[in-house]
Amino acid sequence: MPSKIVITIPSVNIPEVAYTFHCLLSVFLGLRYEIVIDDEACDYTITCNFQTLQIANFFFKDDRVEHLYQLDNLPSAVNFSDIELENTQFSQVSFFGNSSWSKQEGGFKWGNDIVAASFYMLTRWEETVIENKDEHNRFLAIDSLAYKNNFLQRPIVNEYVEILYHTLKSFGLDQIRKVRKYTTLATHDVDRPFLWDSTLGKIKSIGASLLIRRNKEEIKLRAQNIVTGTDPFDTFDLLMDMSESIGEKAYFFFMAGGETEFDNFYQLGQPVVIDLIKRIKKRNHCIGIHPSYNTYNNTEMLFSEIDALKMATGMEVTVSRQHYLRFDASSTWNNLEDANVGWDSTMGYPDEAGFRSGVCYTYPLYDIYNRKQLNLLEKPLIVMDATLLRYEKLQIEQALSRVENLQKEVHRYQGEFVFLWHNSSFNSQEWIGFDEVYKSMYRQF
Repeated sequence: MPSKIVITIPSVNIPEVAYTFHCLLSVFLGLRYEIVIDDEACDYTITCNFQTLQIANFFFKDDRVEHLYQLDNLPSAVNFSDIELENTQFSQVSFFGNSSWSKQEGGFKWGNDIVAASFYMLTRWEETVIENKDEHNRFLAIDSLAYKNNFLQRPIVNEYVEILYHTLKSFGLDQIRKVRKYTTLATHDVDRPFLWDSTLGKIKSIGASLLIRRNKEEIKLRAQNIVTGTDPFDTFDLLMDMSESIGEKAYFFFMAGGETEFDNFYQLGQPVVIDLIKRIKKRNHCIGIHPSYNTYNNTEMLFSEIDALKMATGMEVTVSRQHYLRFDASSTWNNLEDANVGWDSTMGYPDEAGFRSGVCYTYPLYDIYNRKQLNLLEKPLIVMDATLLRYEKLQIEQALSRVENLQKEVHRYQGEFVFLWHNSSFNSQEWIGFDEVYKSMYRQF
């Protein structure tokens, strides 16, 4: 009979604690366990084969939700350390509790409140209490605990999971952990499917290349476009070819409405757009919704756009990413849940590549206000093309190095490397040479 895991938790903040252990042990590791609530308990105790791991509880001590998510409760200190377990060193980041790790009779005692830290990263509750936002009302990486303390490029929740698993293995656990393998998920937000929506637009674009920018490489590209009769933004066959080359499907997120200057660069009913959708469907790639600029906190608009995409594709809409990565932790996920979206992939910062949720696995989301797990899943976005070039302003070699380092982190945990590359991020002056960075996204290990 497989080893039994019993988790004893205090009788406070039970929904939050149960959700977090569900992610850490069930979703991420595939292990079976039982939760026991103890009115006398202060910390968390994981028991397996009569040995225990005691994990400190520093945060979840108040069942009043309104007292939890406050600016004063944000971590003030971050520590970095290593844990040695069975002659192997594991790195940890601690910001609730402390970094202590000690052997005690019948097991170990861990001072790092990884339950609070994991919940903090997965639910993004810091974004509900920090008021700083950019001109698009987005919470940026530069305001996050992870960026300020230089661990944004580390999937720290994955690190906690490995320590948990290997501790249980040292207790003689014989349950088989979930089998994973490194995968690449290519996603493409279709903001502008075509550069030239008319003959006049084509003439103006070519004229700008020749007379204004006078960039030789761009002029060469435009000449090739004229000869072949292709639009510079029509790179969809290349995008599909690349995903097919590694045996994966590409995901294309189409817009279906909007009311701002950042929306409405095309209509789903245009013949060229209808033909494009048919091309993607014919090759068995995937189509999702790219909700417009103001949908992140507007349920009615979101529902309307999803219905429009359903009509245009004849398919259910089950995957999504918010335009401009606009996101509100108090509403966006709930709206997508109500729209029966299966998974979202908005959880990446526009200004810095890395692990916004602290993890490189798909995970279920949690409504911190109504205190319940959602059916909606999140596939965290790790890197976006515009982040590398426009926000971080990296040179090609720097961008290649950044991508490779992130890929190595994902590979370490056999996770999912989710990236965003726009179909329009080729064939123009600013993107010249970055096709090398794009191709590196498909690096296999």
